[in-house]
Amino acid sequence: MHKGLKFYKNYNKVAFINRPLKRNIKIVPHSIENNDVETIRSYEDIPGPKPIWLLGNTFRFLPFIGEFGNKPLVLQLKMLRDEYGDIVRMDGLPNQRKTIFVFSSEIIEKIYRTEGPWPQRIAMEALHYYRKNRDCIYKGTYGLTTSQGKDWYNFRSKVNQHMMQPRVINPHIEQMTDIATEFIEKIRKELRNPVTLELSPSFNNEMNKWALESICAIALNHRLGCLKSNLAEDSEPQKMINSIHEMFDLMYRLELLPSLWRIYNTRTLKKFFKVLDTLNGISIKYITQAKERLYNETANNTRERSVLDKLLFIDEQIACVMALDMLTAGVDTTSNTCGMLLYHLAMNPRAQEKLQEEIKLALPDKELPITVQTMKNISYLKACLKESLRLSPIAIGTLRTMQDDIVIGGYKVPKNCDIILGHSLLSIDPKEFENPNEFIPERWIRGEENFPSAKNAHPFSYMPFGFGARTCIGRRFAEFEIEILVLKLLQNFRIEWHHRPIELNSRLINTIASPLTFKLIDL
Repeated sequence: MHKGLKFYKNYNKVAFINRPLKRNIKIVPHSIENNDVETIRSYEDIPGPKPIWLLGNTFRFLPFIGEFGNKPLVLQLKMLRDEYGDIVRMDGLPNQRKTIFVFSSEIIEKIYRTEGPWPQRIAMEALHYYRKNRDCIYKGTYGLTTSQGKDWYNFRSKVNQHMMQPRVINPHIEQMTDIATEFIEKIRKELRNPVTLELSPSFNNEMNKWALESICAIALNHRLGCLKSNLAEDSEPQKMINSIHEMFDLMYRLELLPSLWRIYNTRTLKKFFKVLDTLNGISIKYITQAKERLYNETANNTRERSVLDKLLFIDEQIACVMALDMLTAGVDTTSNTCGMLLYHLAMNPRAQEKLQEEIKLALPDKELPITVQTMKNISYLKACLKESLRLSPIAIGTLRTMQDDIVIGGYKVPKNCDIILGHSLLSIDPKEFENPNEFIPERWIRGEENFPSAKNAHPFSYMPFGFGARTCIGRRFAEFEIEILVLKLLQNFRIEWHHRPIELNSRLINTIASPLTFKLIDL
């Protein structure tokens, strides 16, 4: 078996869960390959689109004019790989450092294996600028998203045990089941047309409400009331959701489109600050209330602790910043990932029926409580989520900023160069996955001899949550929330889709652009 993988036995036969990066890996700062010095080529020799005077490469991304304009990001990546190969240089973009795209699983593995305990990812600089300008909130503690080096490592080491260990989800099963059950009742009463049985076009927003309600319960042990009937547009939960949407859109405009915000406070930057002030203002209100509840409790209180509660005993400032990040990052990502899984199940009745059968075996009565053992017995659910993430990842890949001059694929890459690891393209590459565009959850399960197997793919071709020290810290909570909701939905409904294929908006994250008008037929 590849040394970077192991079978995760607690989930029956579901395979290929990443092992944490070992801390005793030798770091080789100047090369990740055994190249002869005479054969190493310069950075300028890396193939890629050639920038032209004044315009650079920006014109290539202009709508209707550029070769990449109006095309999904995954298609842009495929065009780059098809024309230039597995390593592509992309210079001449405004506000961007030297950038390289990598489309080789073998090279990606080498990059991950040599990045050390403090991987650097200089991204979302506008967000970091905001946080530095709001010292009254962050007090020099900028969280996992924008911190680097030792500051990042110190923060991560303090929150890891309460975010990453498998057991962290166990205390929240009842909470998540209650939220999913309440959401299903709302679907029956308000969100589903009684004649056509199709969901309202506003269901995308309802999924956001479910995700916000779920992450708030985990982070703060508090119910916001997002699932109440006729929630007002100016309600605090809806303001938070709207602010999160705007935040991602504005970050895309500030980070990836031409902008002068680094020179002066542009209109977009001012709007970005205003949106984040709104989001943080509401979030801090609930964080403060959760802190007061904890401090006012008697010593014999036996309720389950929220993530905020646990971290407050370690470091109050880290606890508050981590809670802010959870409320900010745990809505759009989770709701869109769940929406795409429901879509893939609706488009693949065989897989949906197989999953429903497994759910019924584990829970013959849908009123039975969901337990840790229940989830272990429904291994096909985890396989379905893995397959959905392979086909529809929430991001195009992972970014790393080189801390030293290194050699990649025979080319010398300078310090501070950004390397984008193109996992989203590799995860649908026929060289890696047989029948790559088909939804086949069985490929992730050992012993399924009648189906293609993911074990034939390079283990670093599929990395929806990243790898190593900077792997997504919210992974377990996101997977858990999604699995509970999908389980409860399939206990109650058969899900169908009778519209054009779903369209996505590809920006900082991939979001569903089509109305989620599923048809839900009672079982």
